[in-house]
Amino acid sequence: MIFLKKILPLLLSILLLTCPIMLACAEPIDQLITNGRIALQQKNKSAAITALTNALEQNPNNPEALFYMGVLHYYAHNNSTALSYLQRCYAQHPKHAQYLNAYVTVANHMGQFDCARDLIESNFGAEPQETTLRTKLLPLYIRSMDWYYASKLCRTSDLWWYNEDISNQTVLLDLSSQWNGHGDVMQIIRYARHLHAAGARVSVYVRPEMVALLSLCPYIEDVIATTHHKPALEKEYTLTTDRLTLIMHDTLHSPSQDIPYLYADQSRCEQWKKKLAFYPTLKVGICFQSSPMRDYFSNTIIPGPRSMQPEEIAPLLTVPGISFFSLHMGNDSAVKKLCRYPTFHVFDELDTDYGPFMDTAAVIKQLDLVITVDTSIAHLAGALGVPVWTMVPYAGDFRWFASRSDSPWYPTMTLFRQAKQGEWSDVILRVKEALQSYLFKK
Repeated sequence: MIFLKKILPLLLSILLLTCPIMLACAEPIDQLITNGRIALQQKNKSAAITALTNALEQNPNNPEALFYMGVLHYYAHNNSTALSYLQRCYAQHPKHAQYLNAYVTVANHMGQFDCARDLIESNFGAEPQETTLRTKLLPLYIRSMDWYYASKLCRTSDLWWYNEDISNQTVLLDLSSQWNGHGDVMQIIRYARHLHAAGARVSVYVRPEMVALLSLCPYIEDVIATTHHKPALEKEYTLTTDRLTLIMHDTLHSPSQDIPYLYADQSRCEQWKKKLAFYPTLKVGICFQSSPMRDYFSNTIIPGPRSMQPEEIAPLLTVPGISFFSLHMGNDSAVKKLCRYPTFHVFDELDTDYGPFMDTAAVIKQLDLVITVDTSIAHLAGALGVPVWTMVPYAGDFRWFASRSDSPWYPTMTLFRQAKQGEWSDVILRVKEALQSYLFKK
């Protein structure tokens, strides 16, 4: 006790002397935020977290620190955590377009579409001038079929031939936009059929991997790969999914009359018909993974947000009386995990010799049903006119609109939507029950 009384004053004096030094050594908050931003750009996750955490310890409400911490967690796929940081950031600067855009982006990824729409409209109105916010708002209007406001954000007067005679004109349909994935092209190409019906000679400009499939369309005169120069023709239309939807929205009150508008090669169909004849049961195609994505920090390839893991789709394979066929490449590691199920079959030669989608289209035409996540396979089956069940994530794409179980684009399609973000078990249970009923009716 006597020792403590003697040493305590000495400790207090040392502490008082060192506190100013410690405070002086603490990095200024602006420097910490700069360090965090640079580390984030360099994909150094741990350094970014350290710098931004230290910055928020100095000022928990610093909007810039909150913004970069939200972005960091978004890149790390921690959307709920990202949203909490960005919400706090937005609350301090609701008119800051960059902060609002980040907040809306994460809200969209979490399926909070009404929230995202309200955020933009309440601060910037229904026609924001900022391009990024307009881009975010347009699909939100389309999703709810609010055509009046959607049309104000995207001019379509130069994309359609109403009040114009295009008969005997040569028209180029440019689908080469970087925003058009394979599924987008398959959805949009119905537009070529409309142009042809209006009397035009139709050429299509598209990425090379789509040339073989689209060349089978009788309403297209020429399919030109983007490896060649784009020709200058009499008329040119550039389309993306949102523009297509706006152009054709007056037809979406009833199922599309276009089906089918994609076709499988007849010789490939005959070959696959012979192979599948060995399976006398109900034939169902399975696709459980969409396009992969690259992780921001690790730079590794990971499943996309619309994908399932093999163990999530596996319960379907236990339904008796059905032969399941993989619509993925046979050497896919995730697909191989399902090969232990005797009902599941893989074809290693799928699309290896005749080009992308050529065998896949021919196989789909021999199936009774296709069950798939939201990817190009869903569009291909729908455009071929084959029954297809599409499993849609909670934050579903705007083209499937809101709360619908059908699709006006594809009369043979049924949508099974996630009820909760990231959880496929309920979807699989409903699909399994529907599959058993479907089998009974057959």
